[in-house]
Amino acid sequence: MSKARTRLVNFRVTDEEFERLKTASSRQGARCLSDFARSLTLGPPNICPVSGYYDDRLLSFDRRVAALERSMSRLVEALSGAPLQRANSDN
Repeated sequence: MSKARTRLVNFRVTDEEFERLKTASSRQGARCLSDFARSLTLGPPNICPVSGYYDDRLLSFDRRVAALERSMSRLVEALSGAPLQRANSDN
């Protein structure tokens, strides 16, 4: 059984900051805003930290989309028998 939490820590935020906290808490699947703030402050046991987390996820998503685009281009080329003109020559 976990220890009862008897101490209270308060800090003020703007309405915009509060909404951002609620959104981040919800996205991370925290039980409540207090658990989310506690996890970020003391080290998350079950919640991924915000710092760097979204950057890594976005980079991974970008790589997957790029791979999907390459695969789709190859598929279209194979089906049409003619190479497609690429919109972005970086790929």
